[in-house]
Amino acid sequence: MDLQFIPDEVPNSVQIFKFSFNYLPALYNFTFQRLNTLHSLDLTRCGITFMYEDIFIHQPMLEVLILIGNPLVFIAGRAFSGPLALKYLSLTQSKIKSLSDIPSENLAYLEVLELGGSGIRSLDGLSNFHWQNLKSLQLEMNSIDRINLTDLQPIHNVVGMSISFKGNNFVNIEPGVFKSLNLSSLDFSGCFSKMNFSSVLRGLEGIKTNRLKLGLYETDPNVHIPSAALQSFCKITVTDLDFQLQHFLDLNNSTFHCLKGLKKLDLTRAHLDLLPFNMTGLSTLSHLVLDENRFSDVCHINTRNFPVLTHLSVSGNSKQLSFSNECLESLRVLEELDLSLSLVKPIGPCCNDQLFGLGQLKLLNLSYSSPMIWSSQPFSVTPQLEHLDFSHSLYTLNDSSPFNNLQSLRTLNLSWSNTNLTNIHIFSGLKTLQLLNLKGNPIQGGVLTETELFKSVPLLEILILSSCKITAFEETLFKGLTHLRQVDLSENKLVELSTSGFYSLEFLQLNFASNAIVIVDVGSREERKPQETSKNILNWKDNKQLGYHTDGLQQQVSAKRNSHTHGDHSITACDVAH
Repeated sequence: MDLQFIPDEVPNSVQIFKFSFNYLPALYNFTFQRLNTLHSLDLTRCGITFMYEDIFIHQPMLEVLILIGNPLVFIAGRAFSGPLALKYLSLTQSKIKSLSDIPSENLAYLEVLELGGSGIRSLDGLSNFHWQNLKSLQLEMNSIDRINLTDLQPIHNVVGMSISFKGNNFVNIEPGVFKSLNLSSLDFSGCFSKMNFSSVLRGLEGIKTNRLKLGLYETDPNVHIPSAALQSFCKITVTDLDFQLQHFLDLNNSTFHCLKGLKKLDLTRAHLDLLPFNMTGLSTLSHLVLDENRFSDVCHINTRNFPVLTHLSVSGNSKQLSFSNECLESLRVLEELDLSLSLVKPIGPCCNDQLFGLGQLKLLNLSYSSPMIWSSQPFSVTPQLEHLDFSHSLYTLNDSSPFNNLQSLRTLNLSWSNTNLTNIHIFSGLKTLQLLNLKGNPIQGGVLTETELFKSVPLLEILILSSCKITAFEETLFKGLTHLRQVDLSENKLVELSTSGFYSLEFLQLNFASNAIVIVDVGSREERKPQETSKNILNWKDNKQLGYHTDGLQQQVSAKRNSHTHGDHSITACDVAH
């Protein structure tokens, strides 16, 4: 708002105050004097250059202080005095050159310290802080180029901290500098432009961390990791490892043999087209991410290497991904399989032969696949499925009831799949379905009349029928759906807005936006007490000239989005709903 002071209209009792992108070049002990109940204060990019003594002396309950993007030149020693337990301090992009420039005397209860992009050149001054409560230290995108043995001594007794060094161009990390550290996560993404990967890993030897990120950014130069470099992992304890955008120089059966105990491995865009047949070291892996690689067949993943895998993602493969039969047979405990955006092409009819062995599968994503033929009961080998996504994928049915055995299915996405909605048996068996997305499947003739269509999904809560070229629907079509909470009929060709086709409007959200509505049938709305309809939402924006009729009398109303005026009266979407 281009303010240069705190307006008098701001009440003294305010607890959360966002003042970002205004102008306060200096902060004094009277700047926020009357706001003595503040819990959270956001001063992002307020042009602050000077922070004087006792600025927050009147804010004992302040816990969150955000000072992102301020060109700080001076911070007084008692700048943070006053708050009894400041927990979150962000000085991201604040031009601070040294940790010693940050007064730490009143930061004993700090849990999160953000210093990203602030021009910090070293870890000198780390010992000035109180680390017993710190959970997160963010030092990304600074100018730190080395870590010496003594630099991290102040945090050696801290357990469970998250530290980010991502985007710093290191030239030296002394071997063993992280030895005996027990962290929640450590981020070294994009730190390899001036230092070879082997040297970085030698510096990490002896660390214990739940998550370790060693990936690259798209703008980073390529890094080719030799298998020999990964021998350092025999002295590193990690459960979640990220190698995004890396190249593996000589990938072989023993490349990952030191990763025993690893639970999750992220190899997104790691330029892979094949995983070795008998890899050692990954037998404990439960999550494997292979997104945006260049496999030509699912079989080339050689999943026999991962006997306890529960989650597998091969999304966004750069080549058309063939899905040969029984490739995943060894994944007996797999629960989630994501093959989306990979133009999956089954070898033969889909999908029982391809999914053979996956009896515990609960989530299957085949969206953006190649056109395919579904065999009779195509998911009979995966009876535990709870979520199935087949959006933007064309299929041909060999059975009028393809989902008949999926008694546990809760969400089904068939958007833009050219699903034939004249097949009244297509949803048979889906007794527990809660969400059904049919967006983009055109209704033949425009009129949805198959009253039997939704009788197989009695527990449906969310139904999406947008962009289906619907001009009208049978009044009794949705009457049996007594659990409906949301119905999306937007972007169709409906000319009349009527709510009589629904079991109840209580707690129901209806979306009629972007249709061709010219008539609102107010008479179809049964009378209810105000409290019974107060949670209704009816969206009918972006329609045409509106008329509403009640007791046979039709009057024309000029429509402009959600507010429609006729004479001296105003009729809104809420009026119709109520």
